[in-house]
Amino acid sequence: MLKKLLKPFRKLASKIREAGKENLRSKKWPTVRDRYIKGNPACESCGSIDHVQVHHVKPFHLHPEFELDESNLISLCMGDNECHLTIGHGDSFRCYNPNVRDDAKKFMNSSSSERKILIESIKKNRLV
Repeated sequence: MLKKLLKPFRKLASKIREAGKENLRSKKWPTVRDRYIKGNPACESCGSIDHVQVHHVKPFHLHPEFELDESNLISLCMGDNECHLTIGHGDSFRCYNPNVRDDAKKFMNSSSSERKILIESIKKNRLV
C-alpha cells in the first residue's frame, strides 16, 4: 500500500534528479539519449513503454567518460515496476546495480514471486 502511495512521488523525484544532472552532462547527451530511446523504446527489464528512461550501466558520476557510449546504456522504466529504481539502482538512487543487464533479463523472464526474490538480491548486492 505504501509503495503505491509513493509511486507518484518517486516518478517526480526521478525527473527532478535527472534534470539536476543536465548541467553536468555533455551537450550531446540529449541527442544520444533521444536516439537510444527511439531505438530501444521498451524497458529492457519488464517490457513497459511507460516512463522509459535511459540508465547508465557504469554510473555517470563514476564514469563520465562512458556517458555517450551507447554500449553503456539500457532502457529502464519508471512505470508500474519502477525498473529504473529497483533494477538499475537496487531501490536507492544513491546506489547502482553492477549486474543491471543480467538482472533485467532475469526480471523479464521471471514470475511475480521470483521477481521479489531477485529485487531483494539486487538490494543486497548494490554498490554506492
